[in-house]
Amino acid sequence: MLAAIIKAERTKKGLTQEELSKIVGVTQQAVAKWEAGKAMPDTALIPTLAALFDIPLSRLFGVEETGKLPAIPLNADDQPAFYRVPVIGRIPAGCPVLALESFESYEDIPGSWLSNHPEEFFILRVVGDSMEGARIFDGDKALIRKQSCFDNGQICAVGIAGDEEEYATLKYVYDLDEQFVELVPDNPKYRRKKVARGKVRIYGLLTMTYRQHN
Repeated sequence: MLAAIIKAERTKKGLTQEELSKIVGVTQQAVAKWEAGKAMPDTALIPTLAALFDIPLSRLFGVEETGKLPAIPLNADDQPAFYRVPVIGRIPAGCPVLALESFESYEDIPGSWLSNHPEEFFILRVVGDSMEGARIFDGDKALIRKQSCFDNGQICAVGIAGDEEEYATLKYVYDLDEQFVELVPDNPKYRRKKVARGKVRIYGLLTMTYRQHN
């Protein structure tokens, strides 16, 4: 997906592989490998590519195509079978704050959203605006699949250990090396954060966001 998007956006800008390579400071061979799916750009280059192509960070990872379902009322007449999924708190999409609150309630969610495995999911309320580029807005609800592993560029609910408390946030996550991961927002008001691996806990992966309509 990333390979095809880089090639499409480069072509749209009327750039050759060599021209793109000079702009971002890599070799033409590196760009060719990106577009062939044989290598990934360094994480530090992702915001540069997004700015050059004039697209949100989320577009580089196909979030618009695969990451979200349309926001729809939960009481729509044509919903399939529902499952009760726990709402366990809020997740900041801004500056990290104290970790997830305890269980709040249950919410009825269509089985098609859960692959009919409701035990693998929980819901968090989004607070803040650091992921607006991915169309994740304050007040949305985030449906999270429980798992501790991730692929680079996925949006995760992340716990960050502080001096005494654990903090939580919703960000793109990148595996830098054996010692560090990087948490990347999708709003230019916020900075990316390099965090020691031992201080990071992955609560799960974002599968979609939605909003209830009154």
